[in-house]
Amino acid sequence: MSDCLNQAIVFPFEVLRYESHFTYRISDDECHFISFSYAFTQISSGLIIAGLTTDQHMSLIMGRQLDTMVGNRRIYVFALFAMWAVAAFVSSIHLIFGESEIFYPGSWCFINVSSEDFGSSASALVYSLTGILTLIYTVSLHLYIMCRSHRDAELTGHLVDTDRITGYYDIHVNIFLMTSVTFYVLCWGPFLVDILLRSVNVVSSCTGRLELWLVRLVDFKSNLNPWLYVILRKENLRRIVRKFRSCRAGNIQDGEGENDRLVSDTHM
Repeated sequence: MSDCLNQAIVFPFEVLRYESHFTYRISDDECHFISFSYAFTQISSGLIIAGLTTDQHMSLIMGRQLDTMVGNRRIYVFALFAMWAVAAFVSSIHLIFGESEIFYPGSWCFINVSSEDFGSSASALVYSLTGILTLIYTVSLHLYIMCRSHRDAELTGHLVDTDRITGYYDIHVNIFLMTSVTFYVLCWGPFLVDILLRSVNVVSSCTGRLELWLVRLVDFKSNLNPWLYVILRKENLRRIVRKFRSCRAGNIQDGEGENDRLVSDTHM
């Protein structure tokens, strides 16, 4: 939902900029709105992935007891709103103490990382550190879950559904999280590192084409995420696995039939 919201809010301003042959200029209010929306949707998506990984870790430890806890649904709803609240706070600091900046080629806005103003630098530092620490936490916890479940076969049963796919446990949640975490690190990580380096003045050059390519990488992740949710759904994975196994079984049967014909021809 966060990725769709990002595209729905930011994309119209980009279209206006390009359709006007770069004559349309984003106003200050629009720039503040775009910068907050961009920051909020990206950080909230990262926190949600971290929350899903945490839930998987709790499932690894507690097993089926987690599903039977009293008020389980309320806990998930509260956690979701808490993550949105944290994301909104981190994404709005620059609106109070800092500034928003129109980035090249004038089609998007974000926290002003080029200014020497303390508020803007502090806002960029808090945002980048929050994102980087979220990625580090998610990756570390996911690797721990994979190693722990691989070493202990009994714990592996806590991470799978009770339903089976033609004799194998359904591990669609593991596949989805592994894929999502990988794309988040590859697509969002470079942008966060660039913001961090600029906030501490390690990189002092003016923003330009590099930030444009980095934010396009972030947009690619936002466009890809809904497809990951669709393709890696449990029902779709079941169809893919069954189709693969039926094709494989058909090839084996064709090979056996061909061998039988060769044997019969040899005897003749």
